[in-house]
Amino acid sequence: MTFVKTISALAVSSAILAVSTGIAAAGPMQNLSISKNGIDAVPIEVSVVGGSFKKIKSPSHKFLLKIYAKAKLAKKVKVAQVTTSDAPYLEADPGTWSMKYYPNKRTFSKSLSPVIAMSKVRWSGADPIQACNNKLKSSRNILTKGTTTQATAYFQLHASNKNGLKGLSDSKHNSTWMWYPVQVKCLPNAIGGKLSN
Repeated sequence: MTFVKTISALAVSSAILAVSTGIAAAGPMQNLSISKNGIDAVPIEVSVVGGSFKKIKSPSHKFLLKIYAKAKLAKKVKVAQVTTSDAPYLEADPGTWSMKYYPNKRTFSKSLSPVIAMSKVRWSGADPIQACNNKLKSSRNILTKGTTTQATAYFQLHASNKNGLKGLSDSKHNSTWMWYPVQVKCLPNAIGGKLSN
């Protein structure tokens, strides 16, 4: 498969994956969505250590997100939180990334471009290292030529018509989630025709 065909395939699968799930009927929100808002300019880079891919070279990644919340009639979006955590009810997880907003209005929309440390990204399925090693199974030439692949990050969006963030019931809170496809560059490890660490 040529490089152009590989990128085209990634673009198609990205368009399919980068959607949110919608929300349940219960709760104060009429609409709630989170989606990918553009094309990532820089892929995540993974480097070789010995005979396999073992290290994410990129310390962080810039994600492009669009969040939207609309409360039901006579209600307001008091707080909205986008996060890489899968913890319910807006509870903070120190090992993940999150951002809170307090719009206090019925409709809230915002484009975000957070730069998130790799250690705080949550992956659905293979992480970037595993994705590169999965490609390596099909061809050892990848170690010297490099390749591209894809990993899928996970985001959640929560919204409530109450200011408090803990112990919310479903009648006061809605949430949705998305898979965010990220291009991964599996770097070659050929320096002067020799493999190096």
